[in-house]
Amino acid sequence: MLYGLFCRLGRPVADYPTLSGAVQAAGVASWPLNDGTWLVESDHSAEAIRDSVALCIEPTDVALVFPVNVGPGRWTSLKDFKYGQKFLQSALQRESAMPA
Repeated sequence: MLYGLFCRLGRPVADYPTLSGAVQAAGVASWPLNDGTWLVESDHSAEAIRDSVALCIEPTDVALVFPVNVGPGRWTSLKDFKYGQKFLQSALQRESAMPA
């Protein structure tokens, strides 16, 4: 399943030393879009990802995890983001292979 992980943090992501590791551990693959925002391909539930991330942020910070359906999505050229391009292509292939 592909998830969007959106964090509203009180400090820059770099000030949360275990957050990136928690995101990577929660997923098969992840792509950091910008500070505090990731696409995460995972076999875990949204709740499990949220709980893992919650251990790495402050109680006043916010983490939102939403399932994402890539199939109907559209995006601009990713020519400068080779990993992102491969990540989305793989997510689309996995989504297409899932039974309806």
